[in-house]
Amino acid sequence: MRNLETKKEIRHKIIRLRKEMDPLVWQQATNTITETVINHPLFLEATDIYCYANYNGETGTLAIMEEAWKLGKSVWFPRVEGSEMNFYLVEQKEDLQPGAYGILEPTGEYKADGYDGLLIMPGVAFDEECHRIGYGGGFYDKYLKTHPDLHTIAVAFELQMYRELPFEEHDIKPEKVITEKHIYPLESGECFL
Repeated sequence: MRNLETKKEIRHKIIRLRKEMDPLVWQQATNTITETVINHPLFLEATDIYCYANYNGETGTLAIMEEAWKLGKSVWFPRVEGSEMNFYLVEQKEDLQPGAYGILEPTGEYKADGYDGLLIMPGVAFDEECHRIGYGGGFYDKYLKTHPDLHTIAVAFELQMYRELPFEEHDIKPEKVITEKHIYPLESGECFL
């Protein structure tokens, strides 16, 4: 790859840009992303939704969780336990409490089997081929390696998109990345902005 920024540089830059977003722009983009997710066939067809609580300027996810409940879907949130991440059932907002790094985590003990459903992935940056840079812990890569039947959608703001990112062959990329402007990978004929 030619002169690509390092993962560390990209993380620093994108986290700063997300934190600098105007709150109204953040909310409007989050609303658009949420509408696209909850109307996507992968969401509509799933009975189990594996979500996460947004943090550090990430795209909002709580409305996705609420829509899943309205549709009678089971909702699962991650909890980091040592070097592993597992998903636990969340039946109401009160089942989430601040955990590792101040991120909301489930308090329940009913662990997901991870054999079926849709996993909504966080990430710092993505490229047009859906390669992903996370926060560097490898939690989602590890989880998805042991739960390969889960479908995956990442949610991100368009400002998190790159033409090309550095990646490792073992990195697991989402099937789709949904931003306020596009669903990646782009259909033929669409242009990367």
